[in-house]
Amino acid sequence: MWSVRILSGPEAGQIFDLKLGKNIFGRGATCDFKVLSVGISKEHCEIHVYKDKMIVVDLKSSNGTFVNGVKIQNSIIRIGDKVSLFDIIMDIIPTPEIRPKKTPKAANPPAPIMPRQNQPVYDGFVPPSAPAQYRAHGNSALQMQVPDQLGLHQGISQGFAQPQSTPHYTESQAAPVEAPKTFSQKMDTYIEDVMMPAIYKLAVLFPFKHVLVGFILIFVFGVTFLSMIPLATITKESNVIEATKRVKSVARALAKVNEQALLSGQLGNLTVDEALKEDGIKEAFIIQQGDGLIIAPSEKAGRDSSRPFILTARKEARASAGQIDADTIGASYPIGVYDPVSGEPSVKYHAVVFYDVSSMNVDQGRVISLFMQTLIIASVMGLALYFLFSRLIEFPVRSLNQQIDQALREKTDRTEVLFDDPSIQKLVSNVNTLLTRVINSHDGSSDLAKPQQNRDLEYSNVVEMITQPAFVIAPDQRIVCINAQFEQLTQSSRDVVVNQSYQTLTDSSLVQIIDSLIVRAQQSPYERHMDRIPFSQFECDIQCQVFLDVSGQPEYFLMTLAKADNA
Repeated sequence: MWSVRILSGPEAGQIFDLKLGKNIFGRGATCDFKVLSVGISKEHCEIHVYKDKMIVVDLKSSNGTFVNGVKIQNSIIRIGDKVSLFDIIMDIIPTPEIRPKKTPKAANPPAPIMPRQNQPVYDGFVPPSAPAQYRAHGNSALQMQVPDQLGLHQGISQGFAQPQSTPHYTESQAAPVEAPKTFSQKMDTYIEDVMMPAIYKLAVLFPFKHVLVGFILIFVFGVTFLSMIPLATITKESNVIEATKRVKSVARALAKVNEQALLSGQLGNLTVDEALKEDGIKEAFIIQQGDGLIIAPSEKAGRDSSRPFILTARKEARASAGQIDADTIGASYPIGVYDPVSGEPSVKYHAVVFYDVSSMNVDQGRVISLFMQTLIIASVMGLALYFLFSRLIEFPVRSLNQQIDQALREKTDRTEVLFDDPSIQKLVSNVNTLLTRVINSHDGSSDLAKPQQNRDLEYSNVVEMITQPAFVIAPDQRIVCINAQFEQLTQSSRDVVVNQSYQTLTDSSLVQIIDSLIVRAQQSPYERHMDRIPFSQFECDIQCQVFLDVSGQPEYFLMTLAKADNA
C-alpha cells in the first residue's frame, strides 16, 4: 500500500497510511487526516486509492492543490510525487513494511516523570531534533518504542518529557535492512559511480556545448569508420561469389576448346592461351587423371602437380571449385574420353584454372570517395542532432530560470516545466518548495520575504513640501508627481500630466532639457546636475538629482526649478 509523508509545517515527519478508497485531507474534524495549517481548507482535497493507481482531487480549496508544482483539479499521482496543500508539502511513499512493536506494559508502572529543564516535550508533534525513529512515525511510535518500565506511556500522552536515558530498542526496531540490488541496479550504480564522474568532469573543465560537440564528433567518426567494416565484409563475400562463378566458366571454356584435340590424341594442339587472357586468371593448365602430370601448356608439360586442390579435383568426376587462399580460387572441369575397354566415356583429363580474387576489389580511389561521402552525410546528421539536443537540454533550464526570476519579482511560488522526466519534475518540485518557504518566511531579515513598496506616494509628499516648482520622473519616463508651483509655471494640469510620459509635455525645450539631465544623472548618479531653461516670464535654473534603489539602479529623478539669478 501507499502512505503520505509530511515534509513541511508543524507536522513535518508524520506518516499517514492511506486506505483503499477515499482519503480526505483538511483542517476539519471530519477529515480522515487532519493537517494543521491556517492556509488549509476544512476539506482541502481527497486522495482516492485503488489497487493499481492513486488520484488526488481538489475540493475547491481556497489556496489550491498542487502536484509537483502544477496546480490541479484532479491528477494521477505516483510514488515520489510531491503534493502541496498551500504551504504543506507531502510526498507519496510506499507504506513502511517494518513497524515498531509495542512493548508489553509492566504490572505496576511507576508514576509519570515530570519534565526537567532543557528536555524536549513531545506534545502534538515530534520536533526535528527527536530521534529518527520518532520523527518517522510520530508520537504513536514514540509511545510504543520507549520501554514501559520508565513509566513514559502515560507521561508522553499527557505532554511530559522524555528522560535523558537511552531507550532500549530491540533489533527488529532498528533501521530496515536494505534489499539486495538487482543486476540492473548494480550496473546503474557502477556506471554512475565509476564511469560517469569523468564525463561529468568534462562539463566542469570545458563549456557544456563544447563537450556536446565533442560527443557528436566522436559519434560521427565512429559511425563512419564502423560502417566501413560490414561494407568491406559484404564486398569481399560478393567478390568471392562472383569470382567462383567466373573461374568455373573459364575452366569449362578451357575444357571445351581442348576437348577435340584430346579425343583425337593430338596433344601438340592443346592451348591455354585463351584462358590466360581473361582478367584475373593466374594459371591455367590441363592435367592427366591418372598420374596428375601436366600436359598443357607445353612449357610445363611433364611436371607433376601435387597441389591439394588438384589432388581433390582428380577424385571428382564432375566440375568443382574451391578457395585456395585468401586471394585465390581454383576450378576444375573434367574432360571425358571414350574407353574402349569399358565401352563408356571416362574422365581422363582435367582443365584447371586459378583465379586472383583481388582483381575484383574496388579501386582505392572509390573507397576513399565512399568514405568521404559517408562522413559528410554523418556530419550533417550529427550537426542536426547537436542543434536539436542542445536546444532540448537547454530549454527546461532556461525556462525554469526565467520562471524563478519572475517568481522572485512577483513573489509567487509556482514554476512549471512540462517535461515528462522524473529528474526535471523533482527539480521543479524542489524549486517550488523553496519558493514557498521563502515567500511564507516570517524572518524579518529576509529581503526576499518583504513586499515591494510603491514609493510614488512618498515622493508626492516630498514634492508638496518643496516651495519651488518641482516634479518627479520614474525610469520609464512616467511623471510620478508635480506640485502646484510647477503647475503654475508651466500652465499645465496635474490631472493631465501625472502618470503620463514627460514626452507629452507641450514645452519641447523642457522635454529636451529633461532628456539631457536624465542621461547625465544616469552616467553620474552621485552628482547634482543643472541646466537653464527660458520661460515666457523669466529664465529658470533646473536641477536634477537621481535616487537609487537597493540594487544601485535609478529609481526616481527629482527635478526642481528656480528663478535664475540674472533673470
